[in-house]
Amino acid sequence: MNKKKYFYSLDLFRGFCGYGVAFCHLQAFTFKNTNMEYLSLLFVEFFFVLSGFVLYPQLIKIFDNKKNLFIFYQRRWIRTIPLYIIALLVVSALTSELLSKDFFKYLFFIQKTIPNFANNDYYPVAWSLSIEELFYLFFPILFIIFNKKNIIKNSIIIFLLILVVKYLFSGNIDSNFFRTGTFLRFDAILLGFLLRHFYVYISNFKFLTLIIFIIMFSLYYFGQNYIISLQEKQEIKYLFVLNLQLLSVLSLLLFTFIEPVIAKSKKFINISLLISQQTYSIYLIHIIFIYLLEKTQFSFIVTNIIYISSLFIFSLLIFNYIEKPLLGLRPKMN
Repeated sequence: MNKKKYFYSLDLFRGFCGYGVAFCHLQAFTFKNTNMEYLSLLFVEFFFVLSGFVLYPQLIKIFDNKKNLFIFYQRRWIRTIPLYIIALLVVSALTSELLSKDFFKYLFFIQKTIPNFANNDYYPVAWSLSIEELFYLFFPILFIIFNKKNIIKNSIIIFLLILVVKYLFSGNIDSNFFRTGTFLRFDAILLGFLLRHFYVYISNFKFLTLIIFIIMFSLYYFGQNYIISLQEKQEIKYLFVLNLQLLSVLSLLLFTFIEPVIAKSKKFINISLLISQQTYSIYLIHIIFIYLLEKTQFSFIVTNIIYISSLFIFSLLIFNYIEKPLLGLRPKMN
């Protein structure tokens, strides 16, 4: 197992993904740029593999000491739930969905557990939070049942089992739910968990990783029109999601490979930490600013400047006055 506790490069990666999702969604939702919507899928996918990768040490502590299970829950929920509820209340008020049936589905992270469960998908970015939160809930319990020596073996089996089930049922599931369905995407976080375990064995293949990334990204981006036109086909849907996962892994690896450069520079470390601290709030609140800016008639450039500036300022305020105090309340794991 990789013993390194912290990757500053992943703070940079997290911030890069957060701003990437927010920027792409503005172009897609407000300016109807389908290419940006397509690219936003990739940025969102990054978060899943990243989550499994950075959660690895905490999950291992649960396996080492079962008393850490409830501490893990407290740490995750204090970190994620309060700010999510605040953002959900604001978004629901803006869309006149406050206390509606769909509101409570979002509140309990069940809006994407079955196809078309939510009548109005008014908080479209919340699907990824549902995957994260239910993964936090179920997987530690599942793994703690296993013999400690078989953690990785069973993780690989579960990962492959999810892939097989998705393939077998992909012909009966529409493309959007195939990519966003809560229980269908646990494999993405699990993939990050496995990547962290085997990282020490694959960290030397930097050049090969870069070449594969360039090839896969080219196929992904330049082949988007062909894939979109065929994405209802079983094989296309399946390969499309697998390609997203592979690109996520390769992207994360590329960032960890520059870790020695970032770790030697205080300036890089400070920048990485700054944008990393903004990421969660940016992901949750950027749709609020999109809803507000849709009602204006500003030019393309002015809209983007107001949008990015607002996200930067509000995310700093949110982290310092909401998230940071909450983080101080989290118990430490044994």
